[in-house]
Amino acid sequence: MDAIQTAKDLAVREGILTGTSGGGVLSAAIKLVEDNDFPDGTSILAILADTGERYLSTQLFEDIPIDMTEEEKKLAASTPSCPPPPPGLPEVFPFATKWVQNEIDSHKVVIFSLEYCEFCWTLTGFLDALGVAYHKIDIDSFEYAKDDLGNKYRSALSQLTDCKTFPQFFINGKFVGGAVDACMMWKKKEESSKSDGNALRGMLQKVGIKGGNGNFNDYQGDPFEFLPKWMTQNPLRTQVVIIMYH
Repeated sequence: MDAIQTAKDLAVREGILTGTSGGGVLSAAIKLVEDNDFPDGTSILAILADTGERYLSTQLFEDIPIDMTEEEKKLAASTPSCPPPPPGLPEVFPFATKWVQNEIDSHKVVIFSLEYCEFCWTLTGFLDALGVAYHKIDIDSFEYAKDDLGNKYRSALSQLTDCKTFPQFFINGKFVGGAVDACMMWKKKEESSKSDGNALRGMLQKVGIKGGNGNFNDYQGDPFEFLPKWMTQNPLRTQVVIIMYH
């Protein structure tokens, strides 16, 4: 809890937005000073190597209201805004296309994701609740940093799906879409299949995937519970969520 409180204090007092790891580092540095009698003039270096925006759905932000206050709205309106520029991706290389296609073909369920993408967490959290195993590729991870491999694979993936957002979700080689697409498919009843389930359930069952306990853990919840609570379009964002599976 010291790490969380220190991270909050940094944001409020110093305007530094760091996460729990950064808060923990500074908290440890403060305790080091308190527990030791260092000579006058001693400098203690604490490196805060992460940022806070990836923690929006954690305890670090749990006491912050979902909607902006009037003061925050006024402040936001006082500054012009514009969307961030798209990532500068390299050209599409044949070896990258081959690698991406091989990953898709080698697993029944594949998720291309970004490590700190909340919508990627939405999809993995939902599939975990269903007990559906998946092969996840964090395309921005350090594993693919050398020679800009991650961005080369990302270019190839974008060309294949005509989609630039994440996550990108495949079942048996077919591109399903992203997190919201998966949630909507679970909520949507099948029309063309004999399956008595929803569209996503039927798609998984057709390739022999039945999830946890052979019945997707008998999940009875609303998959929107896994969407970020700050998302204004999320109908469950102001509700207390009860996860209805076992």
